[in-house]
Order: sequence, then structure tokens, then C-alpha cells
Amino acid sequence: MRIANFMSTHDMRHWKSIVWLALSAASLSANAVAAAPALCDLQLTVELTPDVPDPSDAGFLSSLLGNHPGYRLTILLKRSGSVLDLELTGPGPDYLCHDVIDAIRKDGRVQSLYTR
Repeated sequence: MRIANFMSTHDMRHWKSIVWLALSAASLSANAVAAAPALCDLQLTVELTPDVPDPSDAGFLSSLLGNHPGYRLTILLKRSGSVLDLELTGPGPDYLCHDVIDAIRKDGRVQSLYTR
């Protein structure tokens, strides 16, 4: 009878350890997901001044970003000579993404900017 009691006590300790490890791992992964920064991924329609020679030039697009090196503008569609549909990507959170949009709006070569 003592052997049976020892086995069940041993088994119980084993299972408690397994459950504790599983709960700890779940808690760690939930914290990692919660700590992941939000990403900026917005679509914009930008109308430029007619004096911009080549709005699809990568150098021009990067110059619109100013002092925001972690962000990128990609052309989705060139509607006309001065209207582009762009994708803005980069690190978040949301308020930093909107700071980049505000900086683009202030650029003298941008007549209008709409988020979609």
C-alpha cells in the first residue's frame, strides 16, 4: 500500500510540474505578443505639384519621408502625372505613423494627401 501511495504522490508532483511549465510558457508567449510594436501600414493618395520631374523616382519618394528613416513609401498606382497611390510602411505605434503623414503633408511638393 505504501508503494501505491508513493507512486501517486510522485505522479502528482510530476503533473504539477508539467502544468506549471505549460502555464509559464503560455504567459511568456502572451507577454511577447503584447509587447510586439504595432506596425504602420497605410495607403495614401498624394497629389504633387506639377514641377516634380519624376514622382516615381525612389530618391524622390524617400525624400518625402524626411527624418523618418524607419519608414518606406512604395508606389501602388500612378494615376496621372502628379497623383500617386502610395503605401506607407514602418514601425508603429499609430501616432508615429501619423507623425510621418503630417511631415509629408508639410512638404512643399505635396498639394494634398488623403489616407485610405
